[in-house]
Amino acid sequence: MGMSLIYGLILLSSLSLVGIIVLSFSIKYKSVIGILISIILIAPIVLLFTGNTIDELTISKKDVVSDLGHLEISLQDDFKIIANSVTGMPERIQLTKLTISKNDEKHIIQLILDASNSKLATSTNNAIVKSDFNDTAENLKHTRFYSREIFKTIDNYPTRIHLSVEEGSNILKYQRIED
Repeated sequence: MGMSLIYGLILLSSLSLVGIIVLSFSIKYKSVIGILISIILIAPIVLLFTGNTIDELTISKKDVVSDLGHLEISLQDDFKIIANSVTGMPERIQLTKLTISKNDEKHIIQLILDASNSKLATSTNNAIVKSDFNDTAENLKHTRFYSREIFKTIDNYPTRIHLSVEEGSNILKYQRIED
């Protein structure tokens, strides 16, 4: 995957360079068709480098509900997205913070504690590292927070979703990592 990404970036960069040269000549000779062709050549590289920013700004409650659904968690009350950051290429890492109700906080903590595979976090299982895909969420009670994590294929991408919530805090954080 790494070499194909590098070759793709070289190709897109070359096309963009040609697009910039065509744009400069098109402006000089006032050619509308040349300007359109240059925009078409430059657009893919611009979209590639602004994709994470677009993803940060366009997250919706429907996206959050879908992500939490993979963890078998549903929020009963309304929530507010307070932060969303997306980094990485081609590995995409999204960190989202939500303000949830106290009832939802208690509900999520209870789901984690009542799960059949709920464990107390120790230094050996503090960070769940799994290499196999399955649809079973891992549940941990840490000293200051509770977490649920799943590693499965979502939309043909190996994806890890990690959720954490602190007891007494109405902030829910989840991280979605697409490899």
